[in-house]
Amino acid sequence: MRAGAGVESQCRPAAPPSLTVLSLSNPRLAGQWSRMTCLRHSILPTLVFAFSAPAWADEAPDPQGEEQCLPTADVVETLGKFDSLKAKKRDTVGPDLSLTIELKPGEVMPERVELRDDGRVMPVRFNDTHRSIGLTDQLRDVSEAASLCIVDPARSDRTRDNRGYAISIGMGVRFKRTPGTHRLDELEDGMKDARSHYKKMAGVMGFMVPKFDHIAVASDDKQSPPRIWATKAGADIGEPAFELFQGGRMVAIDTLEDMGADGVRIEDGYYRMSPSPDAKTVAKFMGQD
Repeated sequence: MRAGAGVESQCRPAAPPSLTVLSLSNPRLAGQWSRMTCLRHSILPTLVFAFSAPAWADEAPDPQGEEQCLPTADVVETLGKFDSLKAKKRDTVGPDLSLTIELKPGEVMPERVELRDDGRVMPVRFNDTHRSIGLTDQLRDVSEAASLCIVDPARSDRTRDNRGYAISIGMGVRFKRTPGTHRLDELEDGMKDARSHYKKMAGVMGFMVPKFDHIAVASDDKQSPPRIWATKAGADIGEPAFELFQGGRMVAIDTLEDMGADGVRIEDGYYRMSPSPDAKTVAKFMGQD
């Protein structure tokens, strides 16, 4: 679930290393949330049957009002499916859902974004790139009756076509820990467990889930993805060969093994890391081959 080239009306291509990669859209979830967002619901990080539709495309361009609320039931249900996996399949990787508000030049953030659930109100926090913080845990703490609300009285008289921002919601399976260093056996365990996550969501389409044999590392800076060093016994032994693909840096596990590495070190700073296939496979399922 992530957003687009035309800020008001069009979704950007999915960005695998952003770890909201590739999607097999859940039609029910898309039908609800996509009315106000460009929705990329990651079910298979290499099979993109991506929901890509203009924001509010099915709505007349009436004034949007002071607030917009949509149900979260299908998102909460989706997280529950991941959480039903055996504990040993959830120790290294897990689902991560984020909401990003992409502002047009000169625009400011809405007054607030919040989850509402039977009288409870939970503010959604954002970082300095307008990406939500901790939304996955918040959604785990609400019932299927909860709603996600954007409160924006300053733009209440604007139409949905000129509201000045786009909303994107992205979900992917990521490594839970991001301490800057990772053991090779941790990466390999994450590859297997991520496949279990996506097969769980794919159901009868599980046979289409490809092999995960790369790590994909990204940050909020799509122009400069974090660098990766191979390590052995805690010391850097060189930068492995990598592929750059849509804002992320992808490294093959085989490459690390050939270097004799027993781990990796990620460049200092915030990053997201996900199991992934190679860039060619990702591009194939995105229709870019």
